[in-house]
Amino acid sequence: MRLSKHELFYNTKDVEFVFSNKYLLLKEDQSYVPRFSVKDVSVFKDIPMNKPVKYSEKLLLMAIKYGMIFQIQYKGAEDKSKKGNERVIYPMVYGRSAKGAPLLRGFHLNGWSVSENKHVNKIWRMFRTDRIVSLTFTGSFYRLPPAGYKMHDKGMRGGIIAYADFNQIRKNQQNLLQQQVIQSKEETTLGGKDKKFVSIQITPTDSILDMLKPFENAYISNIKDVVNIRISFLKSIYGNKYIAVLGAMGEPGNTVKVISKGKTLGVYKVLDSITGDVLKKIKNIKGNTVYDLYVFDKKL
Repeated sequence: MRLSKHELFYNTKDVEFVFSNKYLLLKEDQSYVPRFSVKDVSVFKDIPMNKPVKYSEKLLLMAIKYGMIFQIQYKGAEDKSKKGNERVIYPMVYGRSAKGAPLLRGFHLNGWSVSENKHVNKIWRMFRTDRIVSLTFTGSFYRLPPAGYKMHDKGMRGGIIAYADFNQIRKNQQNLLQQQVIQSKEETTLGGKDKKFVSIQITPTDSILDMLKPFENAYISNIKDVVNIRISFLKSIYGNKYIAVLGAMGEPGNTVKVISKGKTLGVYKVLDSITGDVLKKIKNIKGNTVYDLYVFDKKL
């Protein structure tokens, strides 16, 4: 099968992938974000987010199947560092060299290149998988192939074991969307710099989020991947009602019309938005400590 017959594989815009608190330095378009946790999904139960694990072929094959973005700790043959260097990659093609060495063709988003002796971004690289010290799932998924992707990689002279099939990747990611494991970033963002007003639907939890003791809230404490949650804090434009919306991020200063159970709660201004790792470190948002907690449903 020649790639010329599959022009849909090539981007017409920048490659898209999802969020991860730790790896926002990548500054890519983010297409999907985990709703709250992926630990409850059987296929990901042994793959923690933002935590290094030992390399395994099983994990690599899963990464290619679902389009998962990984940070790898890699020690190349000429790498003088004892622990190697970190690289963030799309795992794309897995195979073997003519001598049988296990190889991975990856799109190197971000990291140090020993051969070029500098930090590099968005280039194709070949890795020896037996030199991967550890893998860390960033909580992000790639969904579009980088320009130059070749599923029949001629560098795999000993044969190809697996390659990124984007028809299958999209089906797998669509299943995650249907299960509400991941969501569209656009749909969970309370406006942006270009769109400063949105309407949203939320569900009350009938609980209070106290910033002095946030993990005493039952909804927060029950979320397993706390570091990956997203919370927006809003204040009513008329009056002094404060609410926190779990599962959404907003641009500070944006205006939001809030609807719950078919009734309009009012018009609110976004004070700030944070992720779970920040929740552990702060005691208030813009001087306020107590918020009525709601769960984000959708934008209207």
